[in-house]
Amino acid sequence: MTDYYGYATLTLKNDFLSLDVLKDAGPRIVRLVPAGSGLNLLAEVPDMTWGIPGNLFHAFGGHRLWCAPEVEEITCLPDHTSCTVESIANGLRLTREDHYAVSYRREIEIVLAPNAPKLTLTHRITNLGSEVFRAAPWAITMFKLGGSKARLPMSIEMINGSPLTPNRSLVLWPYTDLKDERLFVSGKYIEVKGEAADDALKVGIYSTRGWAGIEFAEGWVVVKRVTVEPAASYTDMAANIQCYVRHRFIEVETLGELKDLQPGESVSHVEEWELLKGSFDSLGLV
Repeated sequence: MTDYYGYATLTLKNDFLSLDVLKDAGPRIVRLVPAGSGLNLLAEVPDMTWGIPGNLFHAFGGHRLWCAPEVEEITCLPDHTSCTVESIANGLRLTREDHYAVSYRREIEIVLAPNAPKLTLTHRITNLGSEVFRAAPWAITMFKLGGSKARLPMSIEMINGSPLTPNRSLVLWPYTDLKDERLFVSGKYIEVKGEAADDALKVGIYSTRGWAGIEFAEGWVVVKRVTVEPAASYTDMAANIQCYVRHRFIEVETLGELKDLQPGESVSHVEEWELLKGSFDSLGLV
């Protein structure tokens, strides 16, 4: 067991990488370190909080599971005081229950491949209340700044084989400035530079490509792969892949299916991560 700014952690590792999770808070992954590097690719912001005084959300950094669509009293809940961790085959299950405006359970199951630089994250939200609860799993990873850049690949196939039907989208948040120098839009993908600025930038797309990734100046790439549902299955104007950057971190986010959960019902969303050596272009990630 190691330590993350005073919080106890548990470690998963193989010959390619190590992963630290918080033992008593979250669910949260706080370190992703390529073997032999000592380099945490995840952002570390243990002092960052926001929300209502006395009911603050502690960011910590790293990877978290939120409930979409974003509603402050449902989504941005303090989770720095308790979490249950169970061992599963080749991994861990992190679980937390929230009983505020809505009662629901969040789970992240982490399975580390024994002989590859890969892991599978199953994100699950379960309705613990007595009423129908509309929710989607929202997998958010805070990566470090300093020469990093995220890539969101656009859909490339034509709809029904017709060039007359639009097949790409760009979703913008109210604070997003299209002139922001961190944003680059091409015909094949969107890139967001992991550079600090006082103003936030967020963009999203509906992509049928099934992946998003981030490249680091140190020569590493993390790819997050997902199963793509029809556009109507998602919230946030069908933006199933999103990126947010501000002053201390850059986030690569994916969304699962938006469902009306009956009491006791769950919805799941799976990300498959791969840690690669190289760059987007050298790895053919375009």
